[in-house]
Amino acid sequence: MSRKEVQPLHIYRFLPRTNCKLCGCPTCYSFAFDLISRDRTLNDCPPLQEPEQADALKTLKGFLGEGERIPGTDHVIDRTRCTGCGDCVLACGRALTTVTIGGRLSKRETVPEVLQVINGSLHVINAPSCKRSDKSLDLCGVCADRCPFEALDLVKAEPRDDDD
Repeated sequence: MSRKEVQPLHIYRFLPRTNCKLCGCPTCYSFAFDLISRDRTLNDCPPLQEPEQADALKTLKGFLGEGERIPGTDHVIDRTRCTGCGDCVLACGRALTTVTIGGRLSKRETVPEVLQVINGSLHVINAPSCKRSDKSLDLCGVCADRCPFEALDLVKAEPRDDDD
């Protein structure tokens, strides 16, 4: 099962299901949602760190990868999987220069690139250029879709200061 197919119930099945609230969530099921959105990490669940939960923890790491959410963006990068191939950078570059308005494809003027491979690893260098940061554009996911190693994931938007 790819990470894109993982649902909260898949995650929940491997959690301790104690509803202890030590992670800051009211239930283990709500914690599963926060894991998928990367609002929380597996380390936030103390019971999951116990030796008897080692198999469950390993399975959950397989489901979720070990990605880190890039602050202020929708991007999650798993540096253990990223090879620096640049497929996502090329796909994003093409997507940035086109936009669909009223069902018609049109060209955008020069837009600074969002992603760049630096020292063999992917970095978000200009998050405001990302189509996902513009509320008037459809959400884009071409960079994550293009990654052959599932090293890049996109999650729900973080609240921004200008959001009401």
